[in-house]
Amino acid sequence: MKGEPERALSDVHHALALNSDFAEAWALRGVVWFDKQNYSPAIADFDQALKLNPRLADAYCDRGITWLAQIKPDEAEADFARCGALGGKPAREAKQKRRSSSTMR
Repeated sequence: MKGEPERALSDVHHALALNSDFAEAWALRGVVWFDKQNYSPAIADFDQALKLNPRLADAYCDRGITWLAQIKPDEAEADFARCGALGGKPAREAKQKRRSSSTMR
């Protein structure tokens, strides 16, 4: 879906219409919003994903990256710590992902 954000949004909207309790779909939509630089809806979708599944480590990581994009390092570090505690990507890997994505824009 990378490179096709409108199609990705459509697909995820469809998945959520079928099952609004699908935490991974909420997290995926958050990533799509992030890629479109729509950070507020991205945060909201990561929040919903984590409400449905508080053990979804990658959602914490991706929300942390989104907090960094909004220049909110304290929130980002808290999410990276939660991600790491759940066995998710190390914070430095998440930060590197953020740096890489910003250089692609």
